[in-house]
Amino acid sequence: MARPKNKTGKASVLNEKEFKRILVNLSPFSSEAVRLRNQLILNISFKLGLRAKELASLKIGDVFDGVKVKDTLRLLGIYTKGNKHRDLSLINRSVSLSIESYIEYRHQNDGAVFNLQAPLFKSQKGSFFSANAMSRLMKNIYIDCGFENASSHSGRRSLLTGLADKGVSAFHIMAIAGHSNISTTQGYIESNPKVLSDILKDV
Repeated sequence: MARPKNKTGKASVLNEKEFKRILVNLSPFSSEAVRLRNQLILNISFKLGLRAKELASLKIGDVFDGVKVKDTLRLLGIYTKGNKHRDLSLINRSVSLSIESYIEYRHQNDGAVFNLQAPLFKSQKGSFFSANAMSRLMKNIYIDCGFENASSHSGRRSLLTGLADKGVSAFHIMAIAGHSNISTTQGYIESNPKVLSDILKDV
């Protein structure tokens, strides 16, 4: 049973199949650098639930120690909403592989410019994205892939909703999201008709 079309004004929640379709359909006209960058942006958005501001603020050194992908991404307070730091494991294989591919490309092509303090995601000018520019970039990616109701918050909402569907406790979901109270977390989670149906099936 599919989720109903989003009519709340909130960013669409996408399932794993839709997420993979977006990754496959990233613009074939983009350069390798842009394709790898956008692939990593989406992976971090969907698998770690980062906001556009947080994505825009990341440095290479936040995910790479100079030799290998780090075990943990520490989001500093200056990156986050509410100036609250949080740690997120980089154990997810699709995330770590995407980081490896992107860092390897950057290392080979940035030359002397490659350093751990450089922006992880470079804008066309080679600098950090602003939060608004990152939001626009992600919105355009979704539109190009046929998901007009999706936005930079779709990955975050999709992750939190998926965790709730799997029965992960609200306390742990709140910690992953970096929320200060449970009511904020609940506002991100969209009910799944199939889960609701399964709940009622045997009552």
